[in-house]
Amino acid sequence: MSHPAPGRPVVAGVDGSEGSRRAARAAAEEAHLRNTSLHLLMALPWRSLGVVTSPAAAADLSVALVRDAEDVLQELAADVGAGLGEDRVTWEVAERAAVDALRDASGRAQLLVLGCRGVGGVAGLVVGSTATAVVAAAGCPVLVLSDDTSVTVRGRRSVVVGVEGRPGDDEVLGTAFDEAASRGTDLVAVHAWQDARLEAGYQVISPLVDWDGVRADEERVLAEALAGWRDKHPDVVVREVVLRDRTARGLLAAALTAELLVIGHRRRGRLSALGSTTHGVLHRAPCPLVVVPLGAATGA
Repeated sequence: MSHPAPGRPVVAGVDGSEGSRRAARAAAEEAHLRNTSLHLLMALPWRSLGVVTSPAAAADLSVALVRDAEDVLQELAADVGAGLGEDRVTWEVAERAAVDALRDASGRAQLLVLGCRGVGGVAGLVVGSTATAVVAAAGCPVLVLSDDTSVTVRGRRSVVVGVEGRPGDDEVLGTAFDEAASRGTDLVAVHAWQDARLEAGYQVISPLVDWDGVRADEERVLAEALAGWRDKHPDVVVREVVLRDRTARGLLAAALTAELLVIGHRRRGRLSALGSTTHGVLHRAPCPLVVVPLGAATGA
């Protein structure tokens, strides 16, 4: 293993599949943009799969599996290291459950990268329990690649970010502005204010509501959230979108031609489930998605 560059690394979950190779390449690009190192992590959870064998056979199996994994990682490290620099790529084999290994690694990383759905293996379990659990409890932002077979868009541009108008927006906006600046693209800030639980009520009282006033209030919420960040990143062109729609639906529509979508996830404990918006976007994002963990486990 080579010596890492200073600072927290970008970590990629890999398993040898083509999808995880794509994740490793994307992680290498992120490490280059962030001027940091890349750490490749492969989990071997065979001990937790109920394999019944003698201690001697278990030791032999462990040696064989680790050797094969190391061969894959060395080859992959050489591949991505050709562009990033071999001295900036490290790798690790963890003989434990993928969720635990990736979640723990996220506590030492500045970004965790997972592969797209439908490609199999650890990095391909984006719509399964592994990636959902990792995203729910990760200690750093998680970049989840999209499935290139589900939608084809030529000339993608823009970073799209979801703005709630609540505490925690600054963490999401900080990530989104940094991504837009490093990619040399514009930022589309989306604030969707229609709550699904209130739809029926709005239909009843709609004739009595000052919708122009409501819209103006929501536009003010977005403008105030962005104000300080515009000053910090004057070179990033910002486009504001305020819409009366469910948050997940609005973000998915805005991200259809984007090169990246950034959202926040409010952590409610180590074993908590994803919120409905994060869950919906994670399963259906038409472009790479970054999920930013917001704060500690406070129950908010």
